[in-house]
Amino acid sequence: MKHLYPKLGLALVFCTPVVFADHPTIAFGIEGTGAINTISANPLPAGSWGFGIRTEVINNDEFSTEQLENFAAAGKEGVHSVNQITNTSIAVSYGATENLSVSARLPYIERENIREGELEMGMPEAHTHGDSSGVGDLLVLGQFRTQKTADLDAALLFGIKATTGETHEKDDEGERFETEFQPGSGSWDYLLGGSVSKSSGKWGYHANVLYNKTTEGSQSTEIGDALTYNVALSYRLGHDHSEHSHSGENHESARDLFWDMSLELNGETRRKNKISGESEYNSGGTTVFLTPGLRVTSNNLSGFISIGVPVVENQHGTQTDVDSRVVAGLSIGF
Repeated sequence: MKHLYPKLGLALVFCTPVVFADHPTIAFGIEGTGAINTISANPLPAGSWGFGIRTEVINNDEFSTEQLENFAAAGKEGVHSVNQITNTSIAVSYGATENLSVSARLPYIERENIREGELEMGMPEAHTHGDSSGVGDLLVLGQFRTQKTADLDAALLFGIKATTGETHEKDDEGERFETEFQPGSGSWDYLLGGSVSKSSGKWGYHANVLYNKTTEGSQSTEIGDALTYNVALSYRLGHDHSEHSHSGENHESARDLFWDMSLELNGETRRKNKISGESEYNSGGTTVFLTPGLRVTSNNLSGFISIGVPVVENQHGTQTDVDSRVVAGLSIGF
């Protein structure tokens, strides 16, 4: 019997502007073993399928009306505030060979209470633009395992983001949102990286890096290139990881229940956005989260949740800080 930890997705959520303050994260990890946001190096068993749903909620420390007006009065027009970003995505993955897995993910993006400081007739105002929501860009990621030993795997990650997302959402006044507030960026983007995983008894160790090369999309906007980097430590309660052979043999019964606790550092560094070739001052930067998580797995069904708090926020210009990032979901494998 194949080892059917329901692995769902070695892909990206989608390539978006600015770091975590105003957009969903660029990368997510496997949805079947140990770590929740760090991409593992372990591919799906050949011929296996995985399906799942995943929700990410980013809560921001939004600017007040007074703050936005003060920014505009000081000449900092264009500073914006978004209360909350919710990214709900469905995913499918397939084990093409023993060493190659392919995953695809389609997100639905919601941004709540978009506001911006502007000058009207020389007077500073905080404009409320409303909410933006719609289908985001489709992401496809391949994972090719380049090394396999008794307890260590290494893999190459490569992928693409297609232009399936909505790029014509309008605000409360009927004006088209800027690209950074749209569900899709309108650009074809490319991804390249690597991952490594090691198991030792009840402990699991994972790390990955992924570079996102962006191109110019809708409204002559190019979202900044991004580098994501993650490390994770997981611990299995009650059973050793070694109870399952590395070749994928599974000796568990359908009644077995596995609990995995994890602790991760999830980071992203992004360059500034460009509009018509000109860099946007209030965009880009670095954010790193400390993220504890819990996963419950029974046979081929898995549920998980993680809560991230920022430990590093070094953003360019003036941008909202992040309060928390919650990721939860379910997956199933066949």
